[in-house]
Amino acid sequence: MKVKKIVSSIVTVASLTFVGIGASASVVSSNSQAATVANVDMPQTTIYVSNPNGATIYSTPNAKGQVGASSNGLSNGTAWATSKAMKIGNSTYYQVGNGQWLLSTDVSFDAPVTSLNKTMYVNANGGSVNTYNSAKNGSYVGYVNDGDGYAVFAQTTDASGQVWYNLGQNTWVNGQYMSDEKPAEKISMSATAYDPAVLGSSMGYSGVAANLSKYPKGTQLKITLGDGTVLNRTVNDTGTFAYSNPNQLDIAMPNSQALQFGRQSITVQVV
Repeated sequence: MKVKKIVSSIVTVASLTFVGIGASASVVSSNSQAATVANVDMPQTTIYVSNPNGATIYSTPNAKGQVGASSNGLSNGTAWATSKAMKIGNSTYYQVGNGQWLLSTDVSFDAPVTSLNKTMYVNANGGSVNTYNSAKNGSYVGYVNDGDGYAVFAQTTDASGQVWYNLGQNTWVNGQYMSDEKPAEKISMSATAYDPAVLGSSMGYSGVAANLSKYPKGTQLKITLGDGTVLNRTVNDTGTFAYSNPNQLDIAMPNSQALQFGRQSITVQVV
């Protein structure tokens, strides 16, 4: 299977980590001019340090709006929970711990993009998956097909916690439809049906007859019929037809169904 590669350039940022804040930071400087202070309660959300040099931790402003800057800071790319903001003059701070605040210019509500360099495969159960120009409310740009392999350049997480992958040229796909494992090859075959009971067999209807040199007994097969119906069957039988027709299966089912089944084109995967 040829791996598709969409050329891209990704800026590497720090890996996303969640850590706790310890004791309150000591104040090493303060603002001398009083400012208007406004408290804002907000739903708990996650903010991410977006300053390459890290984010300074500030103390809780006093009644005059004076803020102390700590000698401690938080690393770029790290994530922090917040549910309270404070506007002081033209500056906004977000609370990330007891007496500990981050300046809005040092943080972002968007998760960082982590650089990757690996191959992943579309897992869409025989269909296709839409791609978008952003992992956050992006616009449709195209689609990728089940089973295709792509070079993945980066990943990020949306507001719901869903991982997205960048396939290059700002093309993003939902991570729930991607897999590290290469899917089994799909083979086009023809199929007929038979009732083992009519032949005096007690094997039941969970099996399929196949050419045993191609699919030995015990092989698990995922069979997709022309109308999209999926059958999961185990090879447990063979016959003269299968011996001479290695690209044909005979699927076990009750006689009334077998008579209506006729001959169909199918796709087969080993699972």
